[in-house]
Amino acid sequence: MDAIVPLAKHLIQRNFADIPAEVIQATKKGILDTLAGILAGSSALGCAEIVRQAIDWGGREESTIINYRQKVPVFLAALANGTMARAVDFDDVFESGTLHASASIVPTAFAVAEMKGGIDGRQFLNAVALGIDMICRMARANKIPPGVSGMNATFQCAYFGCAGVAGKIMGLDEEKMIHAMGLAYSQTSGNSQNLVEGTLATRFCQGLAAQGGVYSAIFSHKGITAAKEVLEGEFGYYPVYQGGEYDRKKLLDSLGEDFEGVNLTTKRYPCCMHTHAAIEGVLEIAREFHLESTDVEKIIVKVNQQGFNFVCSPLEKKRTPRTIPEAQFSLPYVVATALVKGRVFFEDFTSEEIKNPYVLRIASKIDCIVDSGLEKTAVEGVTPAVVEVTTKRGERLSKQVNDRRGSPKNPMDMDEIADKFRRCTNFARQPVPEQNIEKVIALVKKMEALDDVTQILKLL
Repeated sequence: MDAIVPLAKHLIQRNFADIPAEVIQATKKGILDTLAGILAGSSALGCAEIVRQAIDWGGREESTIINYRQKVPVFLAALANGTMARAVDFDDVFESGTLHASASIVPTAFAVAEMKGGIDGRQFLNAVALGIDMICRMARANKIPPGVSGMNATFQCAYFGCAGVAGKIMGLDEEKMIHAMGLAYSQTSGNSQNLVEGTLATRFCQGLAAQGGVYSAIFSHKGITAAKEVLEGEFGYYPVYQGGEYDRKKLLDSLGEDFEGVNLTTKRYPCCMHTHAAIEGVLEIAREFHLESTDVEKIIVKVNQQGFNFVCSPLEKKRTPRTIPEAQFSLPYVVATALVKGRVFFEDFTSEEIKNPYVLRIASKIDCIVDSGLEKTAVEGVTPAVVEVTTKRGERLSKQVNDRRGSPKNPMDMDEIADKFRRCTNFARQPVPEQNIEKVIALVKKMEALDDVTQILKLL
């Protein structure tokens, strides 16, 4: 029996009452965090173009493009909101699978809930929790990390997860849910070349996965059939995309008992998470030793192979990013920014600021290497970092960061995420009234009591 069968049964059979309280709380945090990313992403490069095209195409006014006061067909809302959710690279990550977890799932859930109508908070939380658990399980089963294989788990697994969350909200039965997964597999693509080159397609592909999941559930509901052995068949996902290198136990063990939504990492910085440990390391050194950027002779940052591939190579290109996406995936740039400015936030990812000569001067002094120790102990997931600073006085200052704030072992609480949400609203394309901001926070905190989740969208 293909592994998609128990996964589909799990999606269909689990109800809100079956989801542990800590998973529901983690799901609420993920929803508010994703809305924060969407609002900040609404003004990000490339997003307005996608939204304008969606509006130009027109069609039935089914679902809202968040912060744009426009309704479009459900699949276009999922595309636009999914793209914005990833655009500023501030969304959560499942480290064990190197996967962006909520950025496609939450926009899909909101778009389909609005299309269907009458979806209450319990139904919504249930669907999102199950969808996130599914894509995380699929990604954690891969034996070769995406940063090594080049197969991007985010853009591949999200098609299945979004089909699942859409199908759950639509009430698909087992047969149609499995066909929806087959349709999702028919669209599945995704590699890491766009990340390496720093293109806008990185954010666009997040939206495409949301759109593809919506397509899959709707057309399955309409009777379109698809392959059933989509994960383990002769030409299923794991044989084709992973070369058969996967762990079935990690895919299915404790299904319905353990939920991976509690293991997501929330971002404190709007850039690739493979840079975050290094950012924290250099900030800690600067605070502890009262270090100024003018004191620095050179900096060496040690990471694992996957982190090196994503944010350090090729080094000369990473030291002088030409585009905003390149800067978001440049460890030298963000570490230099942290040292020069004492923080890393949206203001540092503009066309003008990525050319800041003071930052680029420090970036030119930063070298990155693969640490054999980190490679042995942290080969999978997001890399820890060892930051070593040599000062002009000859001092050698070092800091190793393993569990960043926001990671599963050092999680951010709901109040911290609410504060992040408030900060992100300052970068929204359309201003959000302060009273609406606080209402959204309050509604997400008590989402299980909502009769209709779309009232959240109306406030944004």
